[in-house]
Amino acid sequence: MQARRRQFLGAFGAALGCSMLPIRRLYASAPLRMLVGFAPGGAVDLVARALAEGMRAQGYTTIVENKSGAGGRIAVDALLAAGGEGNSVLLTPSTNLTLYPHLYKNLGYAPHDFTPLGTASEFVFGFAVGADSSAKTLQDFLALAQRDARMAVYGTPGAGTVMSFLGAMLAKASHVALTAIPYKGGSLALSDTVGGTLPSLITTLPNLIPMHKTGKIRILATTGTAQSPSVPDVPTFAAAGYPALTMTEYFALLGHKDMSREAAQTLSQAVIDAVGSPVFEQAMRQLYFQPKTTASEALTQQLDKDYAFWNQIVQDSGYTPEI
Repeated sequence: MQARRRQFLGAFGAALGCSMLPIRRLYASAPLRMLVGFAPGGAVDLVARALAEGMRAQGYTTIVENKSGAGGRIAVDALLAAGGEGNSVLLTPSTNLTLYPHLYKNLGYAPHDFTPLGTASEFVFGFAVGADSSAKTLQDFLALAQRDARMAVYGTPGAGTVMSFLGAMLAKASHVALTAIPYKGGSLALSDTVGGTLPSLITTLPNLIPMHKTGKIRILATTGTAQSPSVPDVPTFAAAGYPALTMTEYFALLGHKDMSREAAQTLSQAVIDAVGSPVFEQAMRQLYFQPKTTASEALTQQLDKDYAFWNQIVQDSGYTPEI
C-alpha cells in the first residue's frame, strides 16, 4: 500500500509539472507551510500532497507538514500559533470547524479564527454490510435489525464522528433501534465487517469502495446527492427513503484570521487554479474523491451553513459535549 501511494504521488507530481501552465510569478518569498492534522499516507495527507504539487505550479514553494493527533486539532493549534504572517495554511476536513465546536466545551478555536481560502475535494459516506449478510438493500438490513438485535449494530471510526451521528439519524428516521460500536479508526471497523464479526459499518465512501469492488463487503447506501460514479450500483439514502441522510464533507484550506487580504486573495486563486487542473482532478478520482473548487467567500458561507446544521444535529441527538 505504501509503495502504491509513493508511486501515485511521484507520477502525479511529474505529470502536473508537465501539464500546468508556466509559473506566472513567485507569490511568496518564504516557503508555504501546509499543515495537516493527520498521519502521512492517510486520506487528508494524500489530498494535501496533491494540492501542494498544484500550488508549487502556481509559484509557491509548498511543504506539507504533518502534525497528527487529537483528531486534527494539533495542526489547528499550530496554525493559530503561526499568526497572520501568511506562510502557514491548514488543510482540514470541514467538520473540524463545523462539528467539533459542538462536541468540545474547551476546543480552543472557533470558525471565525480562520480565513477560508478554498476547497480541494469532497466525499460522501457509506453504509455497508459484510459479503455474507443476507441484506441486499438498506430496507433488508433494517428489517433484519428489527427482528434480531444482534444484527442491529454498526461500527464507526469513533464516538462523536460524523458517522456516529449518521447512524443515530438513520435509527431515528427508520424507527429501528441501532447500536453504535465506536472503533479507533475506520480501518478496524472495516476489517471486522469483512471478517464477519461486525454486522455493518458507516464510514467514508472512499474507504469502502475497494472492498465493495472486490466483493468483500456490500455498500447499501451513500449520503451523496446522486449515485457515485465509482459505485453506480449503490443507491443514495435519499433514494432509499431517507433524504435527511444526504451529506457531503469537504477538505478546506484555511489561513489565520489575521492573514492579509492580498495574501488571502492570491492564495485563494492559486487553490482554484490548482484544483481545477485536469491532473489534479484525475488524482482525486484515483483516490475516489471528487474535486471541488470553492472560492473564499462561498466557502465562508458554506462553513456558516454547515456550522448551523451540525449544531441542530448534535442538539437533537442529546450528545453531551466533552470537556
